[in-house]
Amino acid sequence: MSIQTIVAAVVVLGALIFFHELGHFLVAKRAKVGVLKFSLGFGPKLVGVKKGETEYLLSALPLGGYVKMIGEDPGDESPEAADPARSFSKKSVGTRSLIILAGPLANLILPVLIFWGIFMFVGQSYVLPVAGSPEKNSPAAAAGLAAGDRVEAIDGKAIQRWDEIETALRASGGRPLTLSVLRDGRTREVRVEPRAEKTRDIFGQEIEFWDLGLRPLVSTRIGQVLPGQVAQQAGIRSGDRVVAVDGAPVGEWDGLAKRIHGSPGKPLTLTIERDGGREDVQVIPRATKQQGAGGEEEIGLIGIGPAPESRYRRLNPFSAAWAGVTKTVDLSVLVVTGFAKLVQGKIPAKTIGGPLLIGQMAGEVAQRGLVDLLSFTALLSINLAILNLLPVPVLDGGHLLFSLIEWLRGKPVALRKREIAQQVGLVLLVGLMVFAFYNDIFRWLGQ
Repeated sequence: MSIQTIVAAVVVLGALIFFHELGHFLVAKRAKVGVLKFSLGFGPKLVGVKKGETEYLLSALPLGGYVKMIGEDPGDESPEAADPARSFSKKSVGTRSLIILAGPLANLILPVLIFWGIFMFVGQSYVLPVAGSPEKNSPAAAAGLAAGDRVEAIDGKAIQRWDEIETALRASGGRPLTLSVLRDGRTREVRVEPRAEKTRDIFGQEIEFWDLGLRPLVSTRIGQVLPGQVAQQAGIRSGDRVVAVDGAPVGEWDGLAKRIHGSPGKPLTLTIERDGGREDVQVIPRATKQQGAGGEEEIGLIGIGPAPESRYRRLNPFSAAWAGVTKTVDLSVLVVTGFAKLVQGKIPAKTIGGPLLIGQMAGEVAQRGLVDLLSFTALLSINLAILNLLPVPVLDGGHLLFSLIEWLRGKPVALRKREIAQQVGLVLLVGLMVFAFYNDIFRWLGQ
């Protein structure tokens, strides 16, 4: 791992842990519960500062953190724990539940704040509604649409972003649509009928959607070059533009991708435009198995990605805040769906990652810039919140479950039963961490 990767991982994980424990800490203080320790990390103390009754710690194992409250342990018999005004265990079920819930809630507030800042100061990204070449025998091709056409309206409703076209298609239910298309300075009306298509979502599950056989126009300028992959080894750089493959001109990323995907293990000559000059570069796409609409298929990859075609529009503080909430909710639904499919066995367990994978991904996104790193942090924060809400003893969700049982029964769960449940939960959690490390190590060895 590079120094940049390690630093990025420490910053990201540190921010998530700090925000989570800060949630517990602030609500506990608000409820007048005594807080003895606020620690980032577990195990032996590295650095500590005591202010009032609270000791603020940086501990040796950076895999979490904790807030130690008076009366938090079921068997705590200290004089402070007996004071109902200061003891966590003497507070009402509702108050204790709020303190427990505050950690995951803080991890859901963090992404809202991150996206709010991005949308307000950098802007919300969008793609112009300019079409690439339509697929053969598609509704778009039959209607005479061509690369460079700009969709200005659908059924009379103005269109400014490509995602608005996708929204209109989802809402169409397959009924014909009238597109107002700008070409060569003139606008014309085009009637198209969406077709039903099948694909696989990010979880590999087959889904049906309405399609025109049309994608946004993306140039062949290279943005991302993955380290250690075919393209980097051949000397291809970010900013290069591919103008031809085996002497045949290419003007869109889709066409370039199809040529590379269709040539696993076969040599290709890419004509690269760089600094006003041109040079030929030979690559052999690496044969790779992936899930396609028709099942598993072999494609060629060289480790490149297109340069961003997105535009940005800055939002006012109120619109940015609402967009931040919406983005966080959408990602939360996606994460919950992923957890559910993992439990159902629809997503393979080998996809589970631990700190090594997080560190590697943090390093990769850090190379792409601060906005990407912040967005990655927001997604991880959502994952941490939802993971902590699972009803597993030792996690916040397990403590909430005990509180719910206490509220329903009118009395707390017996101390011995809670201790057994905590031990079982700890074994499960340690097992999950070991499995995640196992996946991380074999993923790393397989690179």
